[in-house]
Amino acid sequence: MQLNKKINLINKMLKKKKEYPLIELKITAYNNSNFYLSLLYNRIIDKFKVLYIPLDVVEDNKIEEYCCYQFMEVKSVVYIMDQIKEELPKYEEDTLRDNRNKNINAFEIEIDVYQDKKEYQFYTTRYLPKKWKFFFEAIVMMFEHAPNIMSELATEILSVIMNTNDNIEYQASINCDLLNSDLTKYFPSIRNKKNLLEEKIEFLERVNGKYYAVIGNHLIVIEYNDNQKILNIFCDKKDLVYSNLVYQVLTSIKNHQEKRFFKIRIVSKKDAYNYLCLGIEKDKIKIIKENKLRTVPLNKWKKKDITIIEDKNNILKEKIEEVMKE
Repeated sequence: MQLNKKINLINKMLKKKKEYPLIELKITAYNNSNFYLSLLYNRIIDKFKVLYIPLDVVEDNKIEEYCCYQFMEVKSVVYIMDQIKEELPKYEEDTLRDNRNKNINAFEIEIDVYQDKKEYQFYTTRYLPKKWKFFFEAIVMMFEHAPNIMSELATEILSVIMNTNDNIEYQASINCDLLNSDLTKYFPSIRNKKNLLEEKIEFLERVNGKYYAVIGNHLIVIEYNDNQKILNIFCDKKDLVYSNLVYQVLTSIKNHQEKRFFKIRIVSKKDAYNYLCLGIEKDKIKIIKENKLRTVPLNKWKKKDITIIEDKNNILKEKIEEVMKE
């Protein structure tokens, strides 16, 4: 059964049961799975509930058999809706509510808000962006009232807001089997091996479900969905997306080669953030920040604000102590 037909069945069921959504969360093609969650009000019993439906298991018109309900407290619902209602006037224009990455045809999240007889449809790809932080509490509470197996998905969707991940605007999406395909057909410029200029891969590691690589002083990020055979590519210089640098990184991933990053956590007055780190150059530290390679003076922070998370053979620790002698 097609996905839109399943959604229509849900709408008909809610209307029949006199249940009215306040917020609907529709998650499609997310690691090859589809889900529906909603915070709704039942007029007959005067109660608020969260409805969860794993759309992939729906095989017939008996949609009621696939529903999972949990009640919510009135205070929690009022708190959630007040937060959202305060922000809605900023999003009257449709374009302001569309945060989708046009280069990716999967991982879509749709948030429908029903307020004062109006419907607001928000769209994003993979992650909830920081500018929509007002949805954070709503999504957390809705997932808390869904089965426990959904907690990992909630963590991923909210990871950009929680500063555990970066929202990456991929510049290319390729349908291919990374481990078994001939990659040369996707990179025509490297078919002539005589013209292939190789660069040293300084770092390559899978972090938060993505491969981060530093090669030729460029940052390349590769996301691969093994179920759907979809390869997403980001490079800090867009015209290098189909270059030999990306080809080298993909070949190294196929060959299971890895060179791990240093990892640090830095606490500032505003926030705390985990960084992938490339090392120290003189009195500066090289990190990946906002999907770019950055070099930041160490004197910008105090030594107590820097926590080393991963540091093979204490190389980073020794260099930081040498630069930041107290």
